[in-house]
Amino acid sequence: MSDKMNNVRWFSMALKALIVLAENESRCPSGKLAEKLESQSVYLRKILTHLVKADIIGAKEGRDGGYALNKKPDEIKLSEVYAAISAETVARDHFETEGKHCFSGTSRQSLCDLQNEMELWIVEGLRTKSLADLIES
Repeated sequence: MSDKMNNVRWFSMALKALIVLAENESRCPSGKLAEKLESQSVYLRKILTHLVKADIIGAKEGRDGGYALNKKPDEIKLSEVYAAISAETVARDHFETEGKHCFSGTSRQSLCDLQNEMELWIVEGLRTKSLADLIES
């Protein structure tokens, strides 16, 4: 699977996990969260680690441990989630411009410029949405 597809999956899974956490009244262990999301807990914990580092969620170890939101859903902008996941390997390199392609230097630069512009559009759009927008009232 390409990194682009993997990145989209990470962002999607992060949003789904946040929705479950928002709808859960107490801390949710990764195993229970993975079960609800029909995912593997090892895979999910990799994603959750980025959300913890970004202080979007908190993690507590031990018997009563698990994950919980650190903020109210309306305070969590989707752009924050995107940035947290992007810290690793997300939605970059939409256009492959390296290698033995027939692109001239100008075309290659134009594609790179477009990629950067697209990234700005994505982030700007996500700034207008919060986790609360994804949760049924």
